[in-house]
Amino acid sequence: MKDKPLPELRTDEGAQSRLKEIADEVSGWPGVSTCAHRFGGLEFRVGKREVGHLHDFGIVDIPFTVPIRDAIIRAGWAERHHVLPDSGWTTVRINKHGKDTALMLLRLSYLRIGLKADDPSVADQAWRELERIGLEPEVLEVLRESLRAARWAV
Repeated sequence: MKDKPLPELRTDEGAQSRLKEIADEVSGWPGVSTCAHRFGGLEFRVGKREVGHLHDFGIVDIPFTVPIRDAIIRAGWAERHHVLPDSGWTTVRINKHGKDTALMLLRLSYLRIGLKADDPSVADQAWRELERIGLEPEVLEVLRESLRAARWAV
């Protein structure tokens, strides 16, 4: 569901088009709302949890735990956050990592929120999708371990 019109994006035409495609897709996922990001750009949320945000200069920032971030970086899908490199946040550069990678990682972030749902059927559905979206085995294993540590059965 779209709460606000999408912002104009300041970057090269190709990256601008890919960012708009990302915004259009992610804002259409069930339960996702959009709002202006506090540091500029467009933020995607499920309830009070942030799925990620895009900046009009061609990057997408996505929150993860540090172990998941490290596995994502080892897979070559993203890099450490451009401002907070020691956090779990990742930065996907559209012109380097691509639109499909950004969408996959935003979907991973979205599904991580679903894994924490009170309704076990929602969490189970989220895990089944995670197993199908083409994650590196290491990323799936790190995700599984983080859920065990948080006492969610997978």
